[in-house]
Amino acid sequence: MEEKKKYIDEVYHFKGKWEMPSLCGLWIRRKEDGTLIILTELYEENPGSSVTGMVEIVAAEVVKKYQIDPSTADFIVHNPERSSRYEFFAEMFYRAKMKWNGDRYQDLDWEKLAGVDVTGYEK
Repeated sequence: MEEKKKYIDEVYHFKGKWEMPSLCGLWIRRKEDGTLIILTELYEENPGSSVTGMVEIVAAEVVKKYQIDPSTADFIVHNPERSSRYEFFAEMFYRAKMKWNGDRYQDLDWEKLAGVDVTGYEK
C-alpha cells in the first residue's frame, strides 16, 4: 500500500480489458470529510482500455492502494479537450456515482458536470 498522502498527481497504470496495459491521469486531493479523485482519459498516450470503461475496477484499485475511505470518495472522470469542432470532443466531466459493496464498486451511474470545484482540498 502507498503512503497516505494528501495530494497525488500522476499517470496511473492499470490492467485493461484482456489484461492490456492501460493508463490514465490520476489526481487525488483529500480533505477531512472526503477525497476528490479525478481520472483523466489520456487518449494519445494510452495504448489500452479507456478509464471510462474500466472506472469501477480502477476506482476499487485506487481506494485500496492509496488507503482512501471508499464511502467518502468522489470519483470524477475527465475527458480533456480534443482539438475538433465536434461537440463530443469538447472537454467534459462526469461524476461516477457507485456503491461500495465492501470489496468493489458496483451500480455505476453517470452524472454530467459543468466543471469541478477543487476549493477546500489541500495540496
